[in-house]
Amino acid sequence: MTYKCHSRWLATTGITICVICLWWGCGKKDSESVKNTYTITLGIATWPGFATGFVGKEKGFFEGFDLQHKIIDDLPARDAAFRSGQVDVLSTSVDLWVQESAQGLKGKVILVTDESAGGDGIVAKAEIKTGADLRGKQIAFARATPSHYLLFKVLEKAKLTPNDITQVKMEDPGLAGQAFLGDKVDAAVTWEPFLTQVRESTKGHVLATSKDLPETIVDVLVVSPKLLAQPDVLKRFIQGWMKSVDYIKAHPEEAAQIMAKGLGAKKEDAQGMMAGLQFADTARNRYFFGSAGTPESPLAKVILDAGRFWKQQSIIPDVPSPSEITSQIFLDSAPVTGGK
Repeated sequence: MTYKCHSRWLATTGITICVICLWWGCGKKDSESVKNTYTITLGIATWPGFATGFVGKEKGFFEGFDLQHKIIDDLPARDAAFRSGQVDVLSTSVDLWVQESAQGLKGKVILVTDESAGGDGIVAKAEIKTGADLRGKQIAFARATPSHYLLFKVLEKAKLTPNDITQVKMEDPGLAGQAFLGDKVDAAVTWEPFLTQVRESTKGHVLATSKDLPETIVDVLVVSPKLLAQPDVLKRFIQGWMKSVDYIKAHPEEAAQIMAKGLGAKKEDAQGMMAGLQFADTARNRYFFGSAGTPESPLAKVILDAGRFWKQQSIIPDVPSPSEITSQIFLDSAPVTGGK
C-alpha cells in the first residue's frame, strides 16, 4: 500500500507546531516500521488459483507487511525453496501436501485457495462411455500427483481399483494428454488445454472432470513454522487474501488481467484456466475448516482419504494426522462476511 503525505497549513504557535511535528514523525516512523519489518514470500505455480496475491497487492489489501511472489513450477524445487526458507508460503494441493508432510516437510495449511472444477479430467476413446469401461484399458497419468488421485476417485466411483487397469505412468499430465492425442493409450488423465483439444478433435471425448468430483483436487496454502510464529502478520495476510478473492469474483475481467501480468501469461490463457476452477471465499473456507483436525471436517476427510490412497500405493509410509498438518488460524482471522 502506498502512503502519501499531504501538506497542511498550521496556524498555531511554534510550540504546537513542534509538538505536532514530533507526534507526526513518530507516528509515521511507527507506521513504516510495521509496514516494512516483515516480508512474506509466496512460492507459487503458474495457476490463477495461486495468483490471488497479485490482485491483493495491486489493490492494497495486504497491510502491515510486504508481499512477494516466486513462481516455481517445478514441484520438487518449490518444496526445496520452502524447506530452505526462501519462501514462507507454499502453494500445493491437499493430496500433495499429505505426501510432502509425510516426507518431512514442516508447515501447516492455513487456507483453501481454490478447487479444480473442470480444469482436470480424464479423456478417453469414444467406446469408453463410463468409468466402468476403463477396466483393462491403458490409462496414462502422472504418478503421485493430483491426476493420480483424481483417477483413483473415478475408479472408486466405478467400483474399480488401480489393479483393474493397465497403468501407463507419465512425468506430467501434459505428456499424458499428448500420449492420448497420439493414439498411444486408451485414456489419459490430463488438464487444459488438452481437455479442450480432445473435445475439438475426433480422437475421443472427455469422460469425467474434476467438476464431477468436487472436493477432490483442493488447492491450499501452507505456511512455514516461522510464519506461524507471527500470528498477527498471518491474520492480516488471511484477511487480505479473502478481500482479494471477493474482488476477483466481483471484477473477473480486471482480476484476470492482473493475474496474467503477475504470472507472465496471456490474459486469455488466465481466463481459460480460471474457467476450470472455483476460488474459495470466506464461506467456502469456513466450510472446509469447520472443525479442522477431526474426521468430521471436510478438509480432514480429504487429507485422510488421500493419505490412505497414497499409503496403499506405497508412496508414503503413514497417513499424517489432520491436526498436525493444518492450522485453525483461519477461523480466528477471516471476517464473518467477505468484503469487496
